[in-house]
Amino acid sequence: MSKLKRFVCVLAGVLALITGFGTGVASAAPTAENVLTVTSANYAEVMNISRQKLVIMDFGATWCPPCRQMKPVIERLAGEYGGRFLLGEVDVDRSPELSSRYNIRYLPTLVGVRNAAELPSSRNIGYPGEARLRAWIDAQLAKG
Repeated sequence: MSKLKRFVCVLAGVLALITGFGTGVASAAPTAENVLTVTSANYAEVMNISRQKLVIMDFGATWCPPCRQMKPVIERLAGEYGGRFLLGEVDVDRSPELSSRYNIRYLPTLVGVRNAAELPSSRNIGYPGEARLRAWIDAQLAKG
């Protein structure tokens, strides 16, 4: 990540802390259906799940305002889609090796994974709003 991009992300986080934006951050263990916190310890298990259904890797951070805005929406959608995909949440600060493996440069970043491989043209960067997020999820599901 370039120094300017990193500075902008840090500045956004600091501003969010100062203004109190998003103080109702969800706990580290998600409670929504079909949502799993992904770490290096369970990464292989998640990749095995991707052989059975789509896994959407959600790379974010607790200090990232767009990540906090998207989190409750995508968790709810994971439940609404009734198990058609698994949402794998990756905290880039707690699992930097996973963000390096996927070459994550911006937050939030969603990556569609099937059969332990990233789907072609599957990245979604930023929070586009619920309607576009649904359309992106549908497009990933259509890829198989």
